[in-house]
Amino acid sequence: MAAGRDLNETLQDFLSACARFLLYAGAVAAVGAAGLLIFTIIRMADPGAASQTADALRNVGIFQNVLLVSVLAAGVGASYMFWGEDLLSGGLLILAAVLYFAPLYIPMMVANSDQNDAGRKSYEALQSAGTWLGVIAIIVVVADLFNRVRNRSKEGVKADLLKYGKGVKQEQDRENVFLGKCWQLPFCRKFVRERCPIYHSKRTCWKEQVGCMCEEQVIKGAMENRPIPKDALLAAQMIPRNHKLTPAQKKERCNVCVIYNEHQRHKYRALLPGVLAGFIAFYVLFRSPLMSGMTALVGQINKVMYGFTYGASGQQKIPVLFTEMLLVVFFLVALSYALKMIEYAVFKLKI
Repeated sequence: MAAGRDLNETLQDFLSACARFLLYAGAVAAVGAAGLLIFTIIRMADPGAASQTADALRNVGIFQNVLLVSVLAAGVGASYMFWGEDLLSGGLLILAAVLYFAPLYIPMMVANSDQNDAGRKSYEALQSAGTWLGVIAIIVVVADLFNRVRNRSKEGVKADLLKYGKGVKQEQDRENVFLGKCWQLPFCRKFVRERCPIYHSKRTCWKEQVGCMCEEQVIKGAMENRPIPKDALLAAQMIPRNHKLTPAQKKERCNVCVIYNEHQRHKYRALLPGVLAGFIAFYVLFRSPLMSGMTALVGQINKVMYGFTYGASGQQKIPVLFTEMLLVVFFLVALSYALKMIEYAVFKLKI
């Protein structure tokens, strides 16, 4: 067992070292290659540099390969090192956009926006690197989305955030009723449940802000085998009321209770299909106007880019597949942040 653990730790250390090397070396090489490509663009904008076009084209080919490899290395290294960080996918997408939209802002630094073949190839190299970094960012978004949903749906909040009922095993005598009351959830202990006024009154502990995990009187009554009326109204009158605590303090007890957080996990699972269905329905119902708007947006950007880089009006036809993929990317990012908001509301704010 110890040998297996040592081997696993050694492997993790090795992978972390490799990821650090890929990130730092890739970042340095990417900045260098991108800088040289930008320098080429600025240099080739000078009409007097036309005689150097052939040499510049050879250099651009080298810079392009270096930039592509280094961007991929840095993207993979960053994804491994910062996996699970909220800013990872957003940061990668921003860097990808900086590279891809280079033809939009670099000409502002150049007196003459007309470019020869070397300048145009330099722009293409920057855009190609941005595209591949964007692919890595989208993979990170989808993988992070899947892991977040799976982990939250399966585990709810982390055990170290719980105070009441931490480490309590699930009871086997009752089925875990989806969105059920507290006594229908697996962490409600049988010996307490049978003598619990909340159970016999068919209410819930989080509504009453009193429960078997946090309130001494409930546990004491169960241990003393105190009889509870079977009538719901009479049983409700026996629910203990702790007047020493404020409503906010009672709510805080619920927030760190294993039973209430099982209820929140159910709530999260109930909200997921609605959010996913809502996004899909919105996409299907409004696809045509969204595609029209996205096509117009890409067309304007494309026109500006080609106006800067080629001196033309940018009449190139925009592939429908490209526009559709860009729209899907926006939806994935929006869905990712929507699910993060739901996760924050359910597990942090405890709504």
